[in-house]
Amino acid sequence: MKNKHILIPLMLLNVTFFIGAFLMSSYVSADDSVVDNVAVTVPASCTISGTGMTSHNATIPNGTYQADIGTTTLKALCNDTDGFAIYATGYTGNTIGETNSNKLVGTTNPSTTISTGTATSGNTSNWAMKLATSSGATYPLTLDNGFGSYSSVPNSYTKVAHRDSATDVGTNATGSTLTTTYAAYMNQTQAADTYSGQVIYTLVHPSSADAPVVCNPSATTITQVRCMQDFAGGNVNSIVASMAIEQQYTLKDKRDNKSYTVAKMADGNVWMTKNLDLDLDSNITYTNMDTDLGYNSSTGLYETATWRPERSTYGPTSTHTVSQWPQTINWAHPQSYDPGNLYWNGGQSDYSDWEAYGCLGGWEECNQSLNPIPTYTLSVGTMQQHLGNYYNWAAAMAMNDSSEYDWNYSNTIVEQSICPTGWTLPRAGVNYYPYTDLYNEDTFKALWNIYDVYGEGNNYEFENEILTSSPLYYSRSGLFNAGGYLDQVGYSGMYWSAVVGDWSVGFGPTSMNLGYYTTDRNFGLSIRCIARPVVAD
Repeated sequence: MKNKHILIPLMLLNVTFFIGAFLMSSYVSADDSVVDNVAVTVPASCTISGTGMTSHNATIPNGTYQADIGTTTLKALCNDTDGFAIYATGYTGNTIGETNSNKLVGTTNPSTTISTGTATSGNTSNWAMKLATSSGATYPLTLDNGFGSYSSVPNSYTKVAHRDSATDVGTNATGSTLTTTYAAYMNQTQAADTYSGQVIYTLVHPSSADAPVVCNPSATTITQVRCMQDFAGGNVNSIVASMAIEQQYTLKDKRDNKSYTVAKMADGNVWMTKNLDLDLDSNITYTNMDTDLGYNSSTGLYETATWRPERSTYGPTSTHTVSQWPQTINWAHPQSYDPGNLYWNGGQSDYSDWEAYGCLGGWEECNQSLNPIPTYTLSVGTMQQHLGNYYNWAAAMAMNDSSEYDWNYSNTIVEQSICPTGWTLPRAGVNYYPYTDLYNEDTFKALWNIYDVYGEGNNYEFENEILTSSPLYYSRSGLFNAGGYLDQVGYSGMYWSAVVGDWSVGFGPTSMNLGYYTTDRNFGLSIRCIARPVVAD
Protein backbone atom coordinates (compact mmCIF):
# COMPACT_ATOMS: atom_id res chain seq x y z
CA MET A 1 0.00 0.00 0.00
CA LYS A 2 1.10 3.56 -0.53
CA ASN A 3 0.84 5.90 2.41
CA LYS A 4 -0.19 9.49 1.91
CA HIS A 5 1.95 12.21 3.45
CA ILE A 6 0.55 15.67 4.08
CA LEU A 7 3.23 18.32 4.59
CA ILE A 8 2.00 21.46 6.30
CA PRO A 9 4.56 24.30 6.51
CA LEU A 10 3.92 26.60 9.46
CA MET A 11 5.00 30.10 8.40
CA LEU A 12 6.30 32.91 10.62
CA LEU A 13 4.53 36.24 10.14
CA ASN A 14 6.17 39.72 10.27
CA VAL A 15 3.84 42.03 12.19
CA THR A 16 3.97 45.89 12.27
CA PHE A 17 2.82 47.66 15.47
CA PHE A 18 1.75 51.36 15.71
CA ILE A 19 2.11 52.70 19.25
CA GLY A 20 0.46 56.08 19.96
CA ALA A 21 -0.46 58.84 17.52
CA PHE A 22 2.91 60.66 17.46
CA LEU A 23 5.39 57.75 17.64
CA MET A 24 7.26 56.59 14.56
CA SER A 25 6.42 53.11 13.44
CA SER A 26 8.87 50.35 14.40
CA TYR A 27 9.17 47.11 12.47
CA VAL A 28 9.86 43.78 14.08
CA SER A 29 12.23 41.82 11.85
CA ALA A 30 13.61 38.30 11.91
CA ASP A 31 17.07 37.17 10.90
CA ASP A 32 16.20 33.49 10.65
CA SER A 33 13.21 31.16 10.41
CA VAL A 34 12.36 27.50 10.45
CA VAL A 35 9.72 25.40 8.74
CA ASP A 36 7.97 22.77 10.81
CA ASN A 37 6.88 19.76 8.75
CA VAL A 38 3.95 17.59 9.77
CA ALA A 39 3.68 14.12 8.18
CA VAL A 40 0.41 12.22 8.46
CA THR A 41 0.30 8.57 7.42
CA VAL A 42 -3.03 7.28 6.13
CA PRO A 43 -3.00 3.48 5.87
CA ALA A 44 -5.45 1.52 3.76
CA SER A 45 -8.24 0.70 6.16
CA CYS A 46 -11.35 -1.36 5.51
CA THR A 47 -13.99 -2.48 8.02
CA ILE A 48 -17.35 -4.20 8.00
CA SER A 49 -19.97 -4.05 10.74
CA GLY A 50 -23.55 -5.24 11.14
CA THR A 51 -26.75 -4.39 13.01
CA GLY A 52 -29.79 -6.58 13.58
CA MET A 53 -27.68 -9.71 13.53
CA THR A 54 -29.70 -11.42 16.29
CA SER A 55 -33.11 -10.62 14.81
CA HIS A 56 -33.50 -13.70 12.59
CA ASN A 57 -36.10 -15.58 14.58
CA ALA A 58 -39.23 -17.28 13.29
CA THR A 59 -41.79 -19.95 14.23
CA ILE A 60 -42.70 -21.98 11.14
CA PRO A 61 -45.32 -24.77 11.37
CA ASN A 62 -44.85 -27.91 9.30
CA GLY A 63 -45.82 -27.59 5.65
CA THR A 64 -45.45 -23.80 5.54
CA TYR A 65 -42.98 -21.31 4.12
CA GLN A 66 -41.87 -17.98 5.57
CA ALA A 67 -39.79 -15.29 3.86
CA ASP A 68 -38.07 -12.15 5.09
CA ILE A 69 -37.01 -13.55 8.43
CA GLY A 70 -35.30 -10.68 10.18
CA THR A 71 -33.12 -8.03 8.55
CA THR A 72 -29.41 -7.42 9.00
CA THR A 73 -27.78 -4.25 7.75
CA LEU A 74 -24.10 -4.58 6.90
CA LYS A 75 -21.97 -1.46 6.49
CA ALA A 76 -18.57 -1.42 4.79
CA LEU A 77 -16.08 1.46 5.04
CA CYS A 78 -13.01 1.17 2.85
CA ASN A 79 -10.48 3.66 1.44
CA ASP A 80 -8.68 1.21 -0.84
CA THR A 81 -8.87 2.88 -4.25
CA ASP A 82 -8.84 -0.58 -5.85
CA GLY A 83 -12.11 -1.46 -4.17
CA PHE A 84 -13.18 -4.37 -2.01
CA ALA A 85 -15.38 -7.47 -1.99
CA ILE A 86 -17.66 -9.10 0.57
CA TYR A 87 -17.71 -12.89 0.92
CA ALA A 88 -20.22 -15.03 2.80
CA THR A 89 -20.35 -18.62 3.99
CA GLY A 90 -22.32 -20.79 6.37
CA TYR A 91 -20.76 -21.01 9.82
CA THR A 92 -22.78 -23.60 11.73
CA GLY A 93 -21.08 -25.07 14.78
CA ASN A 94 -18.12 -22.67 14.45
CA THR A 95 -16.86 -24.53 11.42
CA ILE A 96 -16.47 -23.34 7.84
CA GLY A 97 -16.45 -25.57 4.81
CA GLU A 98 -17.48 -28.71 6.68
CA THR A 99 -20.41 -31.02 5.87
CA ASN A 100 -23.00 -29.15 7.94
CA SER A 101 -21.51 -25.68 7.75
CA ASN A 102 -24.44 -24.27 5.77
CA LYS A 103 -27.26 -26.20 7.41
CA LEU A 104 -29.58 -25.37 10.28
CA VAL A 105 -28.80 -27.79 13.09
CA GLY A 106 -31.26 -29.00 15.72
CA THR A 107 -30.57 -27.94 19.31
CA THR A 108 -32.08 -31.01 20.96
CA ASN A 109 -30.92 -33.44 18.30
CA PRO A 110 -27.81 -32.09 16.51
CA SER A 111 -27.99 -34.88 13.95
CA THR A 112 -31.22 -33.35 12.67
CA THR A 113 -30.55 -30.66 10.08
CA ILE A 114 -32.32 -28.43 7.58
CA SER A 115 -30.57 -28.18 4.23
CA THR A 116 -30.08 -25.00 2.29
CA GLY A 117 -32.21 -24.29 -0.78
CA THR A 118 -35.20 -22.34 -2.06
CA ALA A 119 -38.11 -24.81 -2.09
CA THR A 120 -41.47 -23.51 -0.91
CA SER A 121 -43.24 -26.87 -0.82
CA GLY A 122 -42.53 -30.56 -1.10
CA ASN A 123 -40.81 -33.09 1.08
CA THR A 124 -37.50 -31.30 1.79
CA SER A 125 -37.07 -28.61 4.40
CA ASN A 126 -34.96 -25.71 3.15
CA TRP A 127 -33.59 -22.35 4.17
CA ALA A 128 -32.15 -19.60 1.95
CA MET A 129 -30.72 -16.09 2.01
CA LYS A 130 -31.35 -12.89 0.02
CA LEU A 131 -29.26 -9.70 -0.22
CA ALA A 132 -30.06 -6.16 -1.29
CA THR A 133 -28.00 -3.01 -1.67
CA SER A 134 -29.00 0.35 -0.29
CA SER A 135 -29.99 2.91 -2.91
CA GLY A 136 -29.03 5.70 -0.54
CA ALA A 137 -25.47 4.52 -0.01
CA THR A 138 -22.65 6.90 -0.87
CA TYR A 139 -20.82 4.06 -2.60
CA PRO A 140 -23.39 1.39 -3.65
CA LEU A 141 -22.34 -2.22 -3.94
CA THR A 142 -22.81 -4.58 -6.89
CA LEU A 143 -24.36 -7.96 -6.01
CA ASP A 144 -22.73 -11.18 -7.23
CA ASN A 145 -23.91 -14.72 -7.90
CA GLY A 146 -27.64 -14.07 -8.06
CA PHE A 147 -28.02 -13.25 -4.36
CA GLY A 148 -30.54 -10.54 -5.24
CA SER A 149 -33.22 -13.20 -4.82
CA TYR A 150 -33.41 -16.10 -2.38
CA SER A 151 -30.45 -18.39 -3.00
CA SER A 152 -28.76 -21.30 -1.29
CA VAL A 153 -26.49 -20.41 1.62
CA PRO A 154 -22.93 -21.19 0.46
CA ASN A 155 -20.84 -23.76 2.34
CA SER A 156 -17.55 -22.10 1.41
CA TYR A 157 -16.52 -18.49 1.05
CA THR A 158 -18.44 -17.06 -1.93
CA LYS A 159 -18.31 -13.49 -3.20
CA VAL A 160 -21.74 -11.91 -2.72
CA ALA A 161 -21.03 -8.21 -3.34
CA HIS A 162 -18.22 -5.91 -4.43
CA ARG A 163 -17.08 -2.44 -5.41
CA ASP A 164 -14.36 -2.15 -8.04
CA SER A 165 -13.21 1.19 -6.65
CA ALA A 166 -13.53 2.96 -3.33
CA THR A 167 -12.40 6.14 -1.66
CA ASP A 168 -12.27 7.59 1.82
CA VAL A 169 -16.00 7.89 2.51
CA GLY A 170 -15.74 10.65 5.11
CA THR A 171 -17.23 10.93 8.57
CA ASN A 172 -20.75 11.81 7.37
CA ALA A 173 -21.04 9.33 4.51
CA THR A 174 -23.19 6.22 4.75
CA GLY A 175 -20.52 4.03 3.23
CA SER A 176 -21.52 0.89 1.34
CA THR A 177 -24.49 -0.93 2.83
CA LEU A 178 -25.98 -4.35 2.32
CA THR A 179 -29.11 -5.88 3.85
CA THR A 180 -29.78 -9.58 4.21
CA THR A 181 -32.88 -11.60 5.08
CA TYR A 182 -33.62 -15.32 5.27
CA ALA A 183 -36.46 -17.65 4.29
CA ALA A 184 -37.31 -21.21 5.30
CA TYR A 185 -39.75 -23.99 4.41
CA MET A 186 -40.65 -26.80 6.85
CA ASN A 187 -41.88 -30.05 5.36
CA GLN A 188 -44.73 -32.06 6.84
CA THR A 189 -42.46 -34.40 8.80
CA GLN A 190 -39.75 -31.99 10.05
CA ALA A 191 -39.05 -32.87 13.68
CA ALA A 192 -40.11 -30.34 16.30
CA ASP A 193 -37.02 -28.54 17.62
CA THR A 194 -35.18 -25.23 17.54
CA TYR A 195 -32.79 -25.07 14.60
CA SER A 196 -29.97 -22.59 14.32
CA GLY A 197 -27.15 -21.63 12.01
CA GLN A 198 -24.92 -18.71 11.16
CA VAL A 199 -23.60 -16.89 8.12
CA ILE A 200 -20.26 -15.11 8.35
CA TYR A 201 -19.52 -12.10 6.13
CA THR A 202 -15.91 -11.13 5.47
CA LEU A 203 -14.53 -8.07 3.66
CA VAL A 204 -11.36 -8.39 1.59
CA HIS A 205 -9.57 -5.75 -0.44
CA PRO A 206 -8.80 -4.91 -3.17
CA SER A 207 -11.85 -6.19 -5.03
CA SER A 208 -9.65 -8.58 -7.03
CA ALA A 209 -8.35 -10.30 -3.87
CA ASP A 210 -8.81 -14.04 -3.51
CA ALA A 211 -11.51 -15.52 -1.30
CA PRO A 212 -10.63 -15.66 2.42
CA VAL A 213 -8.64 -18.72 3.31
CA VAL A 214 -10.20 -21.43 5.47
CA CYS A 215 -7.89 -23.48 7.63
CA ASN A 216 -8.30 -27.21 8.08
CA PRO A 217 -7.29 -28.11 11.67
CA SER A 218 -8.10 -31.77 11.04
CA ALA A 219 -5.61 -32.06 8.16
CA THR A 220 -3.35 -35.11 8.34
CA THR A 221 -1.50 -34.77 5.03
CA ILE A 222 -0.03 -31.82 3.19
CA THR A 223 -2.62 -32.22 0.43
CA GLN A 224 -5.31 -31.36 3.00
CA VAL A 225 -3.48 -28.33 4.39
CA ARG A 226 -5.04 -25.02 3.37
CA CYS A 227 -3.08 -22.43 5.32
CA MET A 228 0.14 -21.84 7.22
CA GLN A 229 -1.70 -22.03 10.55
CA ASP A 230 -2.67 -25.68 9.91
CA PHE A 231 0.85 -26.52 11.10
CA ALA A 232 -0.26 -25.58 14.62
CA GLY A 233 -2.58 -28.59 14.86
CA GLY A 234 -1.94 -31.87 16.59
CA ASN A 235 -1.36 -33.66 13.29
CA VAL A 236 1.81 -31.78 12.35
CA ASN A 237 3.98 -34.90 12.49
CA SER A 238 1.83 -36.73 9.97
CA ILE A 239 1.60 -33.63 7.75
CA VAL A 240 5.39 -33.26 7.68
CA ALA A 241 5.82 -37.00 7.08
CA SER A 242 3.58 -36.74 4.01
CA MET A 243 5.68 -33.99 2.43
CA ALA A 244 8.17 -34.88 -0.27
CA ILE A 245 11.69 -33.64 0.39
CA GLU A 246 12.42 -30.33 -1.39
CA GLN A 247 9.05 -30.11 -3.14
CA GLN A 248 7.47 -26.66 -3.03
CA TYR A 249 3.95 -26.39 -1.57
CA THR A 250 1.81 -23.25 -1.67
CA LEU A 251 -0.10 -22.26 1.47
CA LYS A 252 -1.90 -19.12 2.58
CA ASP A 253 -1.50 -17.02 5.71
CA LYS A 254 -5.04 -16.58 7.03
CA ARG A 255 -4.10 -13.21 8.55
CA ASP A 256 -3.99 -11.46 5.18
CA ASN A 257 -4.68 -14.19 2.62
CA LYS A 258 -1.20 -13.93 1.06
CA SER A 259 0.35 -17.06 -0.45
CA TYR A 260 3.71 -18.53 0.52
CA THR A 261 5.79 -21.43 -0.71
CA VAL A 262 7.17 -23.90 1.84
CA ALA A 263 9.37 -26.98 1.51
CA LYS A 264 10.68 -29.79 3.69
CA MET A 265 14.44 -29.62 3.46
CA ALA A 266 16.93 -32.46 3.71
CA ASP A 267 17.32 -31.75 7.44
CA GLY A 268 13.66 -32.66 8.01
CA ASN A 269 12.65 -29.11 8.89
CA VAL A 270 9.93 -27.29 6.95
CA TRP A 271 10.96 -23.79 5.86
CA MET A 272 9.23 -20.90 4.17
CA THR A 273 10.90 -20.36 0.79
CA LYS A 274 9.52 -16.85 0.38
CA ASN A 275 10.08 -13.85 2.66
CA LEU A 276 7.32 -12.90 5.08
CA ASP A 277 5.10 -10.17 3.62
CA LEU A 278 2.66 -9.42 6.47
CA ASP A 279 1.72 -5.73 6.74
CA LEU A 280 1.41 -4.76 10.38
CA ASP A 281 -1.66 -2.73 11.23
CA SER A 282 -2.14 -1.01 14.58
CA ASN A 283 -5.90 -1.48 14.12
CA ILE A 284 -5.61 -5.28 14.11
CA THR A 285 -5.19 -7.47 17.18
CA TYR A 286 -3.23 -10.64 16.44
CA THR A 287 -4.06 -13.71 18.54
CA ASN A 288 -2.45 -17.04 19.36
CA MET A 289 -4.86 -18.57 16.83
CA ASP A 290 -3.10 -16.88 13.92
CA THR A 291 0.27 -15.56 15.15
CA ASP A 292 3.20 -17.20 16.97
CA LEU A 293 2.14 -15.94 20.42
CA GLY A 294 1.93 -17.61 23.81
CA TYR A 295 3.90 -20.72 22.87
CA ASN A 296 4.72 -23.07 25.75
CA SER A 297 7.83 -25.07 24.89
CA SER A 298 7.19 -27.63 27.64
CA THR A 299 3.74 -28.58 26.36
CA GLY A 300 4.14 -27.70 22.70
CA LEU A 301 0.84 -25.80 22.85
CA TYR A 302 -0.18 -22.21 22.22
CA GLU A 303 -1.68 -20.58 25.28
CA THR A 304 -3.96 -17.54 25.11
CA ALA A 305 -2.08 -14.43 24.02
CA THR A 306 -2.72 -11.36 21.88
CA TRP A 307 -0.64 -8.63 20.27
CA ARG A 308 -1.78 -5.30 18.88
CA PRO A 309 1.18 -3.43 17.36
CA GLU A 310 1.56 0.15 18.54
CA ARG A 311 2.97 1.19 15.17
CA SER A 312 1.65 0.58 11.67
CA THR A 313 3.40 -0.53 8.51
CA TYR A 314 5.06 2.16 6.46
CA GLY A 315 4.68 1.83 2.72
CA PRO A 316 6.85 3.09 -0.12
CA THR A 317 7.51 6.79 -0.64
CA SER A 318 8.99 8.64 -3.60
CA THR A 319 12.55 7.77 -2.61
CA HIS A 320 12.01 4.59 -0.59
CA THR A 321 12.88 6.67 2.45
CA VAL A 322 10.66 6.70 5.51
CA SER A 323 11.40 9.47 7.98
CA GLN A 324 9.28 7.79 10.66
CA TRP A 325 11.37 4.62 10.63
CA PRO A 326 12.80 4.26 14.14
CA GLN A 327 16.18 5.74 14.90
CA THR A 328 18.21 4.56 17.91
CA ILE A 329 15.99 6.47 20.31
CA ASN A 330 12.91 4.32 19.75
CA TRP A 331 14.23 1.01 18.50
CA ALA A 332 12.16 -0.82 21.15
CA HIS A 333 8.84 -0.34 19.30
CA PRO A 334 7.58 -2.43 16.37
CA GLN A 335 8.02 -1.09 12.86
CA SER A 336 7.67 -2.74 9.49
CA TYR A 337 8.19 -1.42 5.98
CA ASP A 338 6.55 -2.55 2.76
CA PRO A 339 8.77 -1.64 -0.22
CA GLY A 340 6.06 -2.34 -2.77
CA ASN A 341 6.51 -4.42 -5.89
CA LEU A 342 10.26 -4.95 -5.95
CA TYR A 343 11.50 -8.30 -7.21
CA TRP A 344 14.95 -9.83 -7.36
CA ASN A 345 15.90 -12.31 -10.06
CA GLY A 346 19.08 -13.76 -8.59
CA GLY A 347 21.38 -11.08 -9.98
CA GLN A 348 25.11 -11.40 -9.45
CA SER A 349 27.45 -8.69 -8.19
CA ASP A 350 27.31 -6.77 -11.47
CA TYR A 351 23.68 -5.89 -10.68
CA SER A 352 22.73 -6.47 -14.32
CA ASP A 353 19.35 -7.89 -13.40
CA TRP A 354 18.29 -4.67 -11.72
CA GLU A 355 19.34 -2.63 -14.75
CA ALA A 356 17.25 -4.88 -16.98
CA TYR A 357 14.21 -3.93 -14.88
CA GLY A 358 14.57 -0.26 -15.72
CA CYS A 359 16.92 0.84 -12.93
CA LEU A 360 19.32 3.40 -14.31
CA GLY A 361 22.51 2.64 -12.43
CA GLY A 362 22.35 -0.66 -10.62
CA TRP A 363 20.84 -1.61 -7.28
CA GLU A 364 21.36 1.74 -5.55
CA GLU A 365 19.15 3.65 -7.97
CA CYS A 366 16.77 0.73 -8.24
CA ASN A 367 16.17 0.89 -4.50
CA GLN A 368 15.28 4.53 -4.82
CA SER A 369 12.67 3.83 -7.50
CA LEU A 370 8.99 3.34 -6.79
CA ASN A 371 8.32 1.81 -10.19
CA PRO A 372 7.32 -1.84 -9.92
CA ILE A 373 9.19 -4.14 -12.25
CA PRO A 374 6.68 -4.50 -15.10
CA THR A 375 7.95 -7.68 -16.70
CA TYR A 376 8.34 -9.98 -13.72
CA THR A 377 6.11 -11.59 -11.14
CA LEU A 378 6.83 -14.34 -8.65
CA SER A 379 7.56 -17.58 -10.46
CA VAL A 380 8.20 -20.66 -8.36
CA GLY A 381 11.01 -22.68 -9.85
CA THR A 382 13.23 -19.74 -10.76
CA MET A 383 15.37 -17.42 -8.68
CA GLN A 384 12.76 -14.72 -9.10
CA GLN A 385 11.60 -13.54 -5.67
CA HIS A 386 9.25 -10.97 -4.22
CA LEU A 387 11.26 -9.34 -1.46
CA GLY A 388 8.50 -9.13 1.15
CA ASN A 389 8.51 -6.72 4.10
CA TYR A 390 11.25 -5.52 6.43
CA TYR A 391 10.84 -5.69 10.24
CA ASN A 392 12.79 -4.25 13.13
CA TRP A 393 13.62 -6.56 16.03
CA ALA A 394 10.58 -5.65 18.14
CA ALA A 395 8.21 -6.38 15.25
CA ALA A 396 10.00 -9.65 14.43
CA MET A 397 9.54 -10.74 18.06
CA ALA A 398 5.90 -9.56 18.19
CA MET A 399 6.58 -7.10 21.00
CA ASN A 400 5.35 -3.59 21.69
CA ASP A 401 8.31 -2.81 23.93
CA SER A 402 11.50 -4.86 23.69
CA SER A 403 13.54 -2.58 25.98
CA GLU A 404 13.65 -5.22 28.71
CA TYR A 405 16.00 -7.23 26.50
CA ASP A 406 19.52 -5.88 26.33
CA TRP A 407 22.39 -6.91 24.07
CA ASN A 408 23.86 -9.25 26.69
CA TYR A 409 21.12 -11.86 26.71
CA SER A 410 23.09 -14.09 24.37
CA ASN A 411 21.71 -17.58 23.68
CA THR A 412 18.33 -16.61 25.17
CA ILE A 413 15.48 -17.71 22.93
CA VAL A 414 12.34 -15.61 22.46
CA GLU A 415 9.44 -18.05 22.27
CA GLN A 416 7.13 -15.79 20.25
CA SER A 417 7.43 -14.12 16.88
CA ILE A 418 5.53 -12.45 14.05
CA CYS A 419 5.40 -15.80 12.23
CA PRO A 420 2.08 -17.59 11.72
CA THR A 421 0.91 -19.91 14.49
CA GLY A 422 2.80 -23.19 14.16
CA TRP A 423 5.88 -21.41 12.79
CA THR A 424 8.73 -19.56 14.46
CA LEU A 425 11.92 -17.67 13.74
CA PRO A 426 14.94 -19.92 13.04
CA ARG A 427 17.86 -19.97 15.46
CA ALA A 428 21.32 -18.60 14.74
CA GLY A 429 24.58 -18.29 16.65
CA VAL A 430 23.83 -20.89 19.35
CA ASN A 431 24.83 -24.51 19.96
CA TYR A 432 26.76 -24.95 16.75
CA TYR A 433 27.53 -28.64 17.44
CA PRO A 434 26.23 -31.29 17.37
CA TYR A 435 23.26 -31.06 15.01
CA THR A 436 21.16 -33.73 16.67
CA ASP A 437 18.51 -31.77 18.55
CA LEU A 438 16.33 -30.15 15.87
CA TYR A 439 14.76 -27.83 18.41
CA ASN A 440 17.92 -26.47 20.03
CA GLU A 441 20.32 -26.50 17.12
CA ASP A 442 21.49 -23.56 15.05
CA THR A 443 18.92 -24.12 12.32
CA PHE A 444 20.45 -21.71 9.83
CA LYS A 445 23.89 -23.25 10.11
CA ALA A 446 22.51 -26.79 9.88
CA LEU A 447 20.71 -25.90 6.68
CA TRP A 448 23.83 -24.31 5.18
CA ASN A 449 25.89 -27.41 6.07
CA ILE A 450 23.41 -29.97 4.74
CA TYR A 451 23.30 -28.19 1.38
CA ASP A 452 27.09 -27.75 1.35
CA VAL A 453 26.88 -24.01 0.84
CA TYR A 454 30.54 -23.81 1.89
CA GLY A 455 31.54 -26.76 -0.23
CA GLU A 456 33.34 -24.90 -3.00
CA GLY A 457 35.25 -22.45 -0.86
CA ASN A 458 35.27 -19.12 -2.66
CA ASN A 459 33.48 -20.34 -5.76
CA TYR A 460 30.87 -17.59 -5.71
CA GLU A 461 28.89 -18.74 -8.71
CA PHE A 462 28.49 -22.27 -7.31
CA GLU A 463 27.55 -21.13 -3.81
CA ASN A 464 25.14 -18.52 -5.05
CA GLU A 465 23.36 -21.13 -7.15
CA ILE A 466 22.85 -23.37 -4.11
CA LEU A 467 21.61 -20.62 -1.83
CA THR A 468 19.32 -18.74 -4.17
CA SER A 469 17.82 -21.47 -6.36
CA SER A 470 15.82 -24.63 -5.66
CA PRO A 471 15.06 -25.65 -2.99
CA LEU A 472 16.31 -22.83 -0.70
CA TYR A 473 15.34 -19.72 -2.68
CA TYR A 474 17.01 -17.21 -0.36
CA SER A 475 16.72 -13.62 -1.55
CA ARG A 476 19.32 -10.89 -1.55
CA SER A 477 16.70 -8.62 -0.04
CA GLY A 478 19.17 -6.29 1.67
CA LEU A 479 17.91 -4.32 4.67
CA PHE A 480 16.14 -1.15 5.73
CA ASN A 481 18.78 0.74 7.66
CA ALA A 482 18.67 3.14 10.58
CA GLY A 483 18.96 6.09 8.23
CA GLY A 484 15.48 5.32 6.97
CA TYR A 485 16.11 3.94 3.50
CA LEU A 486 16.31 0.62 1.67
CA ASP A 487 19.88 -0.60 1.26
CA GLN A 488 21.82 -3.35 -0.57
CA VAL A 489 18.91 -5.04 -2.34
CA GLY A 490 20.28 -7.56 -4.84
CA TYR A 491 23.63 -7.32 -3.05
CA SER A 492 23.26 -9.07 0.31
CA GLY A 493 20.67 -10.76 2.48
CA MET A 494 19.98 -10.44 6.22
CA TYR A 495 17.42 -12.38 8.26
CA TRP A 496 16.34 -12.16 11.90
CA SER A 497 16.71 -15.12 14.23
CA ALA A 498 14.96 -15.96 17.52
CA VAL A 499 18.11 -15.47 19.60
CA VAL A 500 18.31 -12.46 21.91
CA GLY A 501 21.48 -10.47 21.45
CA ASP A 502 20.10 -9.19 18.16
CA TRP A 503 21.46 -12.13 16.24
CA SER A 504 20.78 -12.06 12.55
CA VAL A 505 22.13 -14.20 9.75
CA GLY A 506 23.52 -12.73 6.56
CA PHE A 507 25.38 -13.48 3.37
CA GLY A 508 27.34 -11.03 1.32
CA PRO A 509 28.07 -10.30 -2.33
CA THR A 510 31.29 -12.27 -2.69
CA SER A 511 30.87 -15.11 -0.21
CA MET A 512 28.00 -17.34 0.81
CA ASN A 513 29.51 -17.99 4.24
CA LEU A 514 26.99 -17.74 7.04
CA GLY A 515 27.67 -14.65 9.12
CA TYR A 516 26.31 -13.79 12.57
CA TYR A 517 25.70 -10.19 13.49
CA THR A 518 24.63 -8.28 16.57
CA THR A 519 22.45 -6.10 14.39
CA ASP A 520 20.94 -2.80 15.47
CA ARG A 521 17.37 -3.51 16.45
CA ASN A 522 16.14 -0.51 14.54
CA PHE A 523 17.30 -2.06 11.26
CA GLY A 524 14.60 -3.64 9.13
CA LEU A 525 15.52 -7.20 8.10
CA SER A 526 13.73 -9.96 6.24
CA ILE A 527 12.10 -12.98 7.87
CA ARG A 528 11.91 -16.65 6.90
CA CYS A 529 9.86 -18.76 9.31
CA ILE A 530 10.42 -22.43 10.14
CA ALA A 531 7.70 -24.86 11.28
CA ARG A 532 7.90 -25.54 15.01
CA PRO A 533 8.95 -29.06 15.90
CA VAL A 534 6.35 -31.02 17.85
CA VAL A 535 7.19 -31.74 21.47
CA ALA A 536 7.36 -35.50 21.99
CA ASP A 537 4.96 -37.12 24.45
